Amino acid sequence: MKSDDEEVETYNICTAENPKNVKLSKFLSLEEKQKYLVLINKYVDIFAWSYADLKSYDPHVIQHTIPIKEN
Repeated sequence: MKSDDEEVETYNICTAENPKNVKLSKFLSLEEKQKYLVLINKYVDIFAWSYADLKSYDPHVIQHTIPIKEN
């Protein structure tokens, strides 16, 4: 069984000073990888790249709770 690192390639879609890394399967064709990278770059602003990015959102929108009856 191969480790995850053996099956994926890491691409930085931003700058060296502000890296935003994505991992894509090594088994994708060059055309598929390019399409994914174009798509991710198009919507780069909607992804949370760090924990700090999540703090700007209302927890009620992104947090799932399971109501449990007492007793």
